Amino acid sequence: MVVITEPAFNADGSLAPYTKAPTIVRKTADQIVNNSATFVNDTRLLLAMAANEVWVIDLILYYVSGSATPDIRVQATIPSGVASWIAWGLDAADAIYVYTRDVPNYPTFGTSTILRLARVTFTVVNGATAGNFQIQWCQNTATAEDTKVLTNSCLIAHKLA
Repeated sequence: MVVITEPAFNADGSLAPYTKAPTIVRKTADQIVNNSATFVNDTRLLLAMAANEVWVIDLILYYVSGSATPDIRVQATIPSGVASWIAWGLDAADAIYVYTRDVPNYPTFGTSTILRLARVTFTVVNGATAGNFQIQWCQNTATAEDTKVLTNSCLIAHKLA
């Protein structure tokens, strides 16, 4: 069921400010993975969730690598409950990649020596356990070169309930 509500107004008739502003988490330093196909926690891209909350979370991921070989895999862990995602970016063959799945499956994006951008939108219905929504990533093929998730990658999260 969809519920559409009227906007809130102040006593003087002006529009009241929207009170459900997004939560934004910005990566303030590059992070490197070298020669590893094992997921690591991103040092900054995480969001505390209370029990039974519902969120829509956009991951904007800027990344680069030493070549097209390693590619990059991305996943998220959640405290409990269920999550699904849809991803946009370039795949290993530089074709446009749009894919949707349920967590814990994860998207793989193609790497390059030039800056790449990927976007993943998650819908998370957290269960009875509070904790962190945590972005994790790694090389898809362990390669002895740096794969970097770059400064200004971010989460833009909207709490729905």
